Amino acid sequence: MTAAVADKGHARAGITAAIMMVFSGLAAISGGLPLPPFVALGGIIAFPFAAVFDLRKDPPWEALLGTLFVAWAALSWTWSPYDRPDQAIKLIAGVPLYAAFAFAIAKLEGRWKARVEAAFFFMAFFAALYLFAEFVNGGDVTTSYKADVANVDISDPAVQFEVARSLGHGVLLIVLFTGPAAALAWREGGPLIGLLLLAITGMATLGFDMAINFIAFLAGMGGAVLAYYWPRGALSAIFGMIAGSFVVTPLILPPVAANLPERIVAMLPLSWEARLSIWEFAGTLLSERPWLGRGLDASRVIDDVEVMRGLEHQLLPLHPHNAPIQVWLETGAFGSILLAFTLVMLGGRIAGARYLSRLQAAAIAWVAVSYFCFIFFSYGVWQEWHIAGLAVAMAGASFLSARPRPHR
Repeated sequence: MTAAVADKGHARAGITAAIMMVFSGLAAISGGLPLPPFVALGGIIAFPFAAVFDLRKDPPWEALLGTLFVAWAALSWTWSPYDRPDQAIKLIAGVPLYAAFAFAIAKLEGRWKARVEAAFFFMAFFAALYLFAEFVNGGDVTTSYKADVANVDISDPAVQFEVARSLGHGVLLIVLFTGPAAALAWREGGPLIGLLLLAITGMATLGFDMAINFIAFLAGMGGAVLAYYWPRGALSAIFGMIAGSFVVTPLILPPVAANLPERIVAMLPLSWEARLSIWEFAGTLLSERPWLGRGLDASRVIDDVEVMRGLEHQLLPLHPHNAPIQVWLETGAFGSILLAFTLVMLGGRIAGARYLSRLQAAAIAWVAVSYFCFIFFSYGVWQEWHIAGLAVAMAGASFLSARPRPHR
């Protein structure tokens, strides 16, 4: 097969992926919420149907287990006190399409692969540069947009909070994208550009009152270093520990949070003391229905309040701010064990990949560790905007395999 014929076979997926990379960058600087429909549409258009037949030689059992987990989570809505089915529909329709987008990009070859690589890198770099500029300038552009287009009072503290939260969500996405993008720059002979991207993103994580962004950045970097020097062993360990956390954390974190000495709790920031109370309360709830859970999105309607440092705080504000506890609370032990098995098998598949390179191992570790930090300490596990961002980041990591380089 000639290079021209091969390129033609990848044109549909390549053009779609390149366009969607542009939209991914725009979605990131807009706070991430517009990202899911773009990634889902990309999955529909770019999906390489012919490549599915190749999977018969080595069936992706981890993908089938993951599908079963998503189906179980969606089914659990039927016994949830939350009466709206929108999250179940988003899971069933969205997650497979996000995965399809990443799969389509991973199958690219030739010139289209090189073009989409470039689109991914420049998307990540300029989104990071924009958010760094917003950090330096106090979110002036986003604030001006709120004032001029949304026509809101920017002196309102609630509006200022929304601006910071939107920009902080965008930083989450560029943290995910930065690892693979910096590794691409390194592979292409531009380590200084990769280091510049890391520096820009690292400084942006210090802004917008979201400490979790900086924590995830540092953890992702640590995971990447380990995986670079011990690719297969580190990836197996990382995915194994993440999988284990979905079984062990709900059993040990709530009692630990409940029994911490008061002098230690008093030293913590208020937001972290509130998390301890949330985890303790959620632990009590999940122990009451341990096997099937309380149903998808039950956390949205179950709540109580507690007075903390003279202020009233919700004990379950929309979600427990911890993915393992949320998964067990809402889908039960069955859902947690199913997800753990999925992650173990996925880690084994990646660690045993024939063409796994050191840079690719580092990029995958970066994405896996930083994403886990986000959902372990802060974000709800079902939020589709960061799940779509994870798919884009893993698509970026797929470029770094040790296969022969694409024709330019």
